[in-house]
Amino acid sequence: MSRQTTQLMETLKQQLRSQNITYKELANHLSMSEANVKRMFSQNKLSLERLETICNLLHMDILQLAQSAQKQQHQITELTLELEKELMKDEKLLLVAQLCLSDWKFDEMLKRYQFTEHQLIQYLAKLDKVGFIELLPNNRIRKRVSPHFKWQSDGPIRRFFGEHIQSEFFNSRFDQPNEKVLFISGMLSDESNKNIQALIEELGTAYRQQLRQDKDLTLDEKKGTSLVVGLRNWELSVFNDLRR
Repeated sequence: MSRQTTQLMETLKQQLRSQNITYKELANHLSMSEANVKRMFSQNKLSLERLETICNLLHMDILQLAQSAQKQQHQITELTLELEKELMKDEKLLLVAQLCLSDWKFDEMLKRYQFTEHQLIQYLAKLDKVGFIELLPNNRIRKRVSPHFKWQSDGPIRRFFGEHIQSEFFNSRFDQPNEKVLFISGMLSDESNKNIQALIEELGTAYRQQLRQDKDLTLDEKKGTSLVVGLRNWELSVFNDLRR
């Protein structure tokens, strides 16, 4: 499947989310089952006729959708390994990059963290130089990364966060109103595993949508919140050791 097709489908899903159109509502509009709609998007298989029907629902045409997809294609989806290593050399620079991803404003960063105004401008200028953000007049910040930006899967930043997830994130009873943990273990076919992975992607999409919805709230109205979801072929080692 071409990169252009993938980007077009991703842009279509973003447009649906931005107009709060659920898969259930879309299924009714297309006279399809919700399961078939989810399968259509997970497999990136969509006829031109259905694409046109969905665009009509979104009050846009296919050309406008393609133009939006092309614009997003030029956004950064990940940094090079060398740039990630540069961020890891200075934890404050990494912090500023992460805050930019979370849509923090200049004054909010300055108020919450131990930066001087000059230091913070320098860090933002470094991120501007590599195309991560655009530093605008009056220290306004515009992200230049894709909504689907991610750190390299085997890069130093993902490993850094992974270490802290294991040592800090799960050091909790998860018994507070704003905490939730779910552990389920069983036997799944490869096809069922793929279906669960698609649902995990949908959960990530819903989380990012809530982030955008809360973007303009003040710092006092929201709290740093992390979502960790994992799926793998695994069983407890103490059980695995008892196998024949």
